[in-house]
Amino acid sequence: ALPSTWMPTALASVAKAHPVLFTTATNDGAFWPAPHTAEHEYGCFKKAMGGNKKNDTADITGKAAFIAFSADACNQDGDRQPIIKDGGHNCPTKFKNGGAPETPWVMTAFKLYAQFAGSKASKCYNMLWGDDADSLKNSKDADVVDLR
Repeated sequence: ALPSTWMPTALASVAKAHPVLFTTATNDGAFWPAPHTAEHEYGCFKKAMGGNKKNDTADITGKAAFIAFSADACNQDGDRQPIIKDGGHNCPTKFKNGGAPETPWVMTAFKLYAQFAGSKASKCYNMLWGDDADSLKNSKDADVVDLR
C-alpha cells in the first residue's frame, strides 16, 4: 500500500458520523508541489463525499466543508520564526489576527458543536453553513469553499 495521510473511505466514514471541517491552502506543498496538494486534497474530498452536493448524497448524514485558503492568506509572515514557518502547509500555526485565516473558522465549528449542539438557530451555524456576508462561504481568504 502507498503511504497516505488519509483515504477517501476513511473521510467518508468520519463524515457519516461527525461534522467535518477540512482545510488546506493553495500554497500547501506538503505532498505535491503547490498548488497541486490542495487540488489533490479537494479531489479526494469530493471522492469521499460521493462527488455530489450534500442534498444528492444519501449516505453522508453529517455536514462537511472543504476550504482551500488562498496563497495570499497563507503566505509566510515570519511571526513564528525561528520556531516554525507559518505559510502554506503550516498556515494553521499562524498567530497574528487570531490565527487567521484558519483558527477563527475552527473555533466557530468548535463553538457550534460543543457549545450550541449544532443549533441551526445559532450565529455560529450561520457563519459556518450560511451565506451572509460574514459566512465561510463568502470568506475573502478562501480560493475554494465547498459546503455539503
